[in-house]
Amino acid sequence: MNNKKGFTLIELLVVVLIIGILASVALPQYFKVVEKSRSAEGVSQCSAIQSAQQRQFLRAGAYSALITDLDVAIGTPKYFNVVTDAQKCTATRNAGRYLELQRSRL
Repeated sequence: MNNKKGFTLIELLVVVLIIGILASVALPQYFKVVEKSRSAEGVSQCSAIQSAQQRQFLRAGAYSALITDLDVAIGTPKYFNVVTDAQKCTATRNAGRYLELQRSRL
């Protein structure tokens, strides 16, 4: 009698199929979490700008149009752009907008 130990081709194909199904479900969720964490950096920087604008208003009686006039150190973001003007702070990545703070909220 042959006592061969090992897996058959069908068993290996079933395992590969199950791993493929799990990966197809898990990968999109993983990418959503990564994007959400990257956007959190933009939210954090816009919140820091918002607080600095509030301090500037209390100090000078007016908001600053230039981010360099504020008492906040904003680093260079890696995954998005932070754009500020006299009305709002916007953090964008590619074509999607993550956060916009209007001056009325500042």
